[in-house]
Amino acid sequence: MRKKAGILLILGLLAGALDGQTPVPSALASDSQNLADSAQPLTLFEPTELYDDRYQQVGMIAPQQVHVLQTSSIRRGHGEGYRVPRYLISTWMGNAWIVPDNALRGKEEPMDAYIELSHEETLYNDPGLLSPKGKIGKQTVKAIASWDRRYKVATPEGEGWIAPTWEAFVDIKLVQMDVQLTAPTRLFRFPYQDAGAGVNPQLMQVTAVWRDWYRADSWLGPVWFRLHELDAADADHRMEVGLRYYYFDGDQTRFRASVQLGPRWRDTGETIPVGFTVLFYNEKGERIGASSGTTVRLKDGEATPVELTVDRNIQTFAYATVQVGMFNDQIVSAIQPDDPMAIADDAANQDLRLGSIQVRRDGVFSIVTGQYASKLAGERQVKAELSFLNADGETIAKAPLELSFDASYPGSGSHQPFEAVVPKDVSNYASVKLRVLDAR
Repeated sequence: MRKKAGILLILGLLAGALDGQTPVPSALASDSQNLADSAQPLTLFEPTELYDDRYQQVGMIAPQQVHVLQTSSIRRGHGEGYRVPRYLISTWMGNAWIVPDNALRGKEEPMDAYIELSHEETLYNDPGLLSPKGKIGKQTVKAIASWDRRYKVATPEGEGWIAPTWEAFVDIKLVQMDVQLTAPTRLFRFPYQDAGAGVNPQLMQVTAVWRDWYRADSWLGPVWFRLHELDAADADHRMEVGLRYYYFDGDQTRFRASVQLGPRWRDTGETIPVGFTVLFYNEKGERIGASSGTTVRLKDGEATPVELTVDRNIQTFAYATVQVGMFNDQIVSAIQPDDPMAIADDAANQDLRLGSIQVRRDGVFSIVTGQYASKLAGERQVKAELSFLNADGETIAKAPLELSFDASYPGSGSHQPFEAVVPKDVSNYASVKLRVLDAR
C-alpha cells in the first residue's frame, strides 16, 4: 500500500509535464456525449484522480492548469443518474481522463457589473473556494471579475469570491427612473419569488432593472415587478405567454406554456381566437429562435395551456416577445404603407430601405419595430446592423437585423415588418443609421 501511494504521489507531481501529446482513441468516449476539442485551459483547484480508458484509477494529479484534448461526459449516481463532464488531458505517462469536482474552464476575466443576491452566501479568499473568508448577506454587490459562475466581489471588508448557491441575478443595472403602471401589478421579493402583494396603477420609482424586471422601494422593502404578468407579451399587450417550463429533447426545445389575454381584454366575456408565435433572444439582443405558430381560444383572465416548440436548443434565452398574427378573427398587421422609408445604407444596397421605426422599453431591453422594403423581387437573406445615435452623433447602441425575402416577394418596395431587441435604452435616440453586412 505504501509503494502504491508513493507511485500515485509521483504521478500527481509529474502529470501534465508533456502537454501536446497526440490524443489516443477512448473506449469510454464512444458511449458518452463527445464535444468538439478545445484549447481552452482547465484549472484544477484540488488533487484529482486520473483514469484510463476503462475508467480505472491510475494516479492523481496535483492542483494545476491543464490543457484539454477532448471533452465528453459520463453518468454518475444511482439509477439513470446524472451526467458530469470529463476531460482527456496529457500527462507524463500518456493521456488520461479526469472528472474533477473543483475545476474551472478558461480564466479569470475582468467584470464591471452588479449582482443581486437573494440569500446569504459564503465569501472566499480564492476562486477555488478553499479558504472561507466569511458571509455576505442578501444585497446588491459589485462584481469586479468572473470565472465561469464564480464572481470576485467588492465588499466593505475587502474583495472576495462567491459561487452563489441560491438564486442570484447577474448584471442588474442601477437606475433612477419612473415607470407608470397601467394595470394592477403583482410584487415579488426577487424575480419569480412572489411577495403575496400587489399595487394598483401608479407611478413607481425604479432603482434597478434586470432583463424585463424592475426594482422599486415599497412598504415591504425592495420589491420587483414586471409590466406583464407572464413572461412575454406582444407590443399592444393583447396577450401574454408564460414560458417557465421547458426542456430540450435533443432536437427541439419544448415549452409547456400558458397563455392568457392582456388586461384590457379580460372583462369582455368573449372567447377570442388568437394566432401567435414567440421570438426568443439572448442577453445581447440576438434572436436565437422562434416558436411554431399556434392558435388558441382565450376568455377573460383564464390561463390556457399550450405546447410550443422551437427547432433548436434555446434554453439559455434571456428575453422573449409575442408576435400576434390574428386576433378575434382579424388579421393583425403593423405595416404603415404611407410612412416614409427614408433609412438606407448609403454605401451599398440602396435598394433596401427601412422606416416607421418605433421603440418601446421593457426592463433593460429596448424593442425596436419597423418595416423594410426592397426594389428587388425574389428570395434573399440580408444581415444588417441598425445604429442608434444621440444628438452629438455618437452611437448609443447597435441592433442586429436579419431580414428575409421569400421567393414570392414582389419587389417594388413592398413593405414587411421587422423586430429587433437591444439590451440598452435607446428610446431617446436622435437618429438611426443602417449598415448592410451581408446579402445573398
